[in-house]
Amino acid sequence: MRRAARSLGADVVHINPEIGIDAMGLASIFFNIVLTDEASRPARLRFVTQNVALTLMNQLKTDESGVHAYFNFRSQSEAAGIKDPAWA
Repeated sequence: MRRAARSLGADVVHINPEIGIDAMGLASIFFNIVLTDEASRPARLRFVTQNVALTLMNQLKTDESGVHAYFNFRSQSEAAGIKDPAWA
């Protein structure tokens, strides 16, 4: 996962993946992704989140393997303000 974070450049601070089963009982990977505060600005957020999601799905070949991918994003400032290990 470090390789994926590095390939996404300076926008991504941390990626925390968790493999599990979604609400429909399908194999899934859930990503908690911390973005820099700069990447989280409204003017950039849509582009950055789409780029991150597509890059991860392509690198992990989620469509080909039948694994569903779910993405949650937070800014670095927001993640620092919570005490949840999923965002550490």
